[in-house]
Amino acid sequence: MLQDFILLAFGLVLLIKGGDLFVAAAVRTAEFLRMPRVVIGGTLVSLTTTTPELVVSVMSGLKGESGLAVGNAIGSVICNLGLILGVTAVLKQVDAHPKTLRFPLLAMFGFGAVLFLMTLDLSLSRAQGALLLAGGLGYFVWDFARHWRDRKPEDVAEAVAIDAELSESRWAWFETKAGTAVQFLVGAAIVVVGSKLLVDGAVGVAARLGVPSLVVGLTVVAIGTSLPELVTAITSSRQSVSDLAVGNVLGANIANLTLIVGTAAVLQDVRMDQFTQLFNFPAMLGFMGLVTWMLCSAPRLTRREGIVLLVAYAHFLAVLTVLTLAGRP
Repeated sequence: MLQDFILLAFGLVLLIKGGDLFVAAAVRTAEFLRMPRVVIGGTLVSLTTTTPELVVSVMSGLKGESGLAVGNAIGSVICNLGLILGVTAVLKQVDAHPKTLRFPLLAMFGFGAVLFLMTLDLSLSRAQGALLLAGGLGYFVWDFARHWRDRKPEDVAEAVAIDAELSESRWAWFETKAGTAVQFLVGAAIVVVGSKLLVDGAVGVAARLGVPSLVVGLTVVAIGTSLPELVTAITSSRQSVSDLAVGNVLGANIANLTLIVGTAAVLQDVRMDQFTQLFNFPAMLGFMGLVTWMLCSAPRLTRREGIVLLVAYAHFLAVLTVLTLAGRP
């Protein structure tokens, strides 16, 4: 038992450090490419910050723990909307741009609904996983191309500000393109190792405590793999560019629902229990609806709304814990 907890904790630590290196390298790459901030958050950073979820889901699928893979993806979406966006808004009011965010919000909601419908029979086939992968790749390629045309030189200053906050103690060499590439690869390696330890520890703890792997994926693993998004959110708020965090959350959720779940399903047919359909998916769609209403009904996400999101997430965890103790999952 102690060994499993040590693996779990050490895996989380590695994920935090690896995710930090990943995000810093991604932001600097955006600086080199002169990419606008919305692309930094919605595509490049969101894809890099979801790497822990991807590695965890792939490894879980290969180990036959499909419940952990699906629970991790769904739990990360809920965590991103409730915890990450909540923390971002509480730290500093977020100036949202409804017109800019409308399509990502619709895409997130659409992919969530499609995944829900696909899994009504409590399974996800390889063919369905391939469709999700294709849909996710198509979205990110289209979104990148759409914003690439609108890039402006002044957007570089925003990337520089965030990059300086994320990596204050870097060696000067890491500022170069070669150094950025090395940092990106090192971050990737750390994330892979940390993810493996996290999965091994989570599976071990779940087995010894008799807790379903789905529940572990929805809580401990989901929060752990969402730590890079949390780092990005806190840093963005402190640098007064919190809309980058919003773009990151929406992009990360789309990646979770398509690329992450799709990859796990392509590797191995995913099986889930009825609890996922009756509680987890409705909770996820509920958070999506709440955030969509908040971001589209006003030009900003207030601190009060951030508190609402945090309370809603705490309520979700409390209900999940009660149902788990009652033996329903």
